Amino acid sequence: MTGEPRRSNLSRAGLALAGVAVAAGVGWYALRGADLVLLSTSWAIPAVAALHLVEQAGCGCAWGTIVRPPRPSFWAFFRARWIRASVAALVPVSGVGAALVALRLSMHAGLPMDVAAASLILDATIEMITQVIFTALGFGLLFAFAPRLRIFGWGAATMMLAAVAVAVLVAVQRGGGLRLVEAGLSRLARRWPRLLPLTEARLHERLVGLYRRPLAALASGWFHFGSWLLGAGEIWLMLLAFGHPANLAKCVVVESLSMTARSAGFLVPGALGVQEVAVIVAGGLVGLSPETAMLVAVVKRVRDVVVGVPGLLLWQWLEGHRLRFGRFAAKPQGAPEAGMTDPPDAGAQ
Repeated sequence: MTGEPRRSNLSRAGLALAGVAVAAGVGWYALRGADLVLLSTSWAIPAVAALHLVEQAGCGCAWGTIVRPPRPSFWAFFRARWIRASVAALVPVSGVGAALVALRLSMHAGLPMDVAAASLILDATIEMITQVIFTALGFGLLFAFAPRLRIFGWGAATMMLAAVAVAVLVAVQRGGGLRLVEAGLSRLARRWPRLLPLTEARLHERLVGLYRRPLAALASGWFHFGSWLLGAGEIWLMLLAFGHPANLAKCVVVESLSMTARSAGFLVPGALGVQEVAVIVAGGLVGLSPETAMLVAVVKRVRDVVVGVPGLLLWQWLEGHRLRFGRFAAKPQGAPEAGMTDPPDAGAQ
């Protein structure tokens, strides 16, 4: 392992440990024994986990909608999205690493590399736009609950910065930013001939073609925005289960602001500690006690494990199945396995 990757891994491990320490410290001071008993006996975790899977299915549909037919089934897109979220939540890699896992899965499902990459880029852009809109909705509702000038200025500055970032991102994409990636792949292929197939990718052309389907992009945006609202529904279910029912508007505020903080803390694996602090702060702004807000944060973290572990197991099963199938397909038909004197019977094939 070279020095640079090693330093990067150590930095991410350090950030993860710091996040765990922050989350544990906040939980230690905010939760009581009775809260933990309530958490262990509540129906909140299974209900929220099931709703979270529906949310991931919506995001998978959002991705699949922007791909031109013929395309893989929506189950393939949901599966890739579920695994991507599981990797991002439980594996100490960056969001880019989780996206590369989804890219690989979509290619195994039958998408050409350039179509898969372009659609994933556009889907991430639409996701970012809808998150900005959702956060703006959260700030608007927060101003209704707490019309404070300081909060208004901070919220307006945040929304302005996010809008400028999205506008620049879209302009770069449509202006040919991916041509730089194509040129980089060509240079790499001259040094490593095994990468020559990548030089045939038409990333810019594919992305521009997807931008020319505004109705598909709009439908994808609605799927994403609906998924963010389901995230607020998760908080509503938690508070109902804990005996502290709240209106949906307050839940939108907590979900949108904590989502923004999680995105801002992308350097910390799984946003450990960042999400917990954000939920407590946002909950306090709408009147939730620190104990109740911390319960919400704990359920969110446990939900990630309950939904994420099966996602990681599914990922490993898919990779193992592909490798086994590839080895079998690569053998001459009827060739015996190594160490066997007789070919496998027809039933084993």
